[in-house]
Amino acid sequence: MPSPPTSLTRALGWLGDRTAHIGLWLAAAALLAIVALNGVNIVLRYFFAAAFSWAEEAMLFLMIFGVYCGAVAVAWQQAHIRIDAFLNLAPHRYRRALDIVSTLILAAVLLPVTWASYRVTRTLFEFDQRSDALDFPVWVPQSVVPAAMLLIVVMSLLRILLPRSASHGAPPDPHAAG
Repeated sequence: MPSPPTSLTRALGWLGDRTAHIGLWLAAAALLAIVALNGVNIVLRYFFAAAFSWAEEAMLFLMIFGVYCGAVAVAWQQAHIRIDAFLNLAPHRYRRALDIVSTLILAAVLLPVTWASYRVTRTLFEFDQRSDALDFPVWVPQSVVPAAMLLIVVMSLLRILLPRSASHGAPPDPHAAG
């Protein structure tokens, strides 16, 4: 029987829930901005024969931002697609250990990718590379990638340390019975 959550685990669970909630709101805001920008651009193109030349690039940056913000929330809620056949076939007493191992594998894979992405972002910053249409520093949208990947790793690792009841936004444990 797990012990009741301490004030630290409740605080960490709250922080994870808030971070995921903010991530979902940011992803939704980015999607709404894409739809609005696309709608305005369509009206300008078909009714006034003049569209924003930078709209496609801005929508691409917003899409990248939205996807990675949403991915942070998905990682916290453990709603991501994962191959859990081993978990489903394993005896109940081994499932927690397999969940920990799979999270550690996720961290082992994502941390080098995060580091490489950070290095690319740093290089873009150092060279002051700018986008074609917006003349916007490319490192700004690119920095979302390493930041979100690092948050995914941190939140996934935190998730395995917290008891299920520490997070109010947690989905029900599909492995709890059986």
